Amino acid sequence: MKRAQPPQVLATTAGGRCLLFHLDAGEGVPPHQHPQAQVVIAVLSGELHATTDEGLRALYGGEVMTHNGDQPIALEAVQPGTQVLVTLLHGT
Repeated sequence: MKRAQPPQVLATTAGGRCLLFHLDAGEGVPPHQHPQAQVVIAVLSGELHATTDEGLRALYGGEVMTHNGDQPIALEAVQPGTQVLVTLLHGT
């Protein structure tokens, strides 16, 4: 997997951050964690593979998943032009 370019930061508050990723096929984010956060991953377009301890989950444009940030996750775009909105919520 090719490491994704840094995301566009759409908002930052005391309660979290909202990040927009623009990904080409094969680009993504290697396994990582967001301790003490809940993560909302919304695929705006394209196809994304999210890999967690529970296995691989394919997400398509319009699909949303939540994730416990204390657990590792990796993300990889399958299609060119994949856009992913990641919202990190702290203190929830």
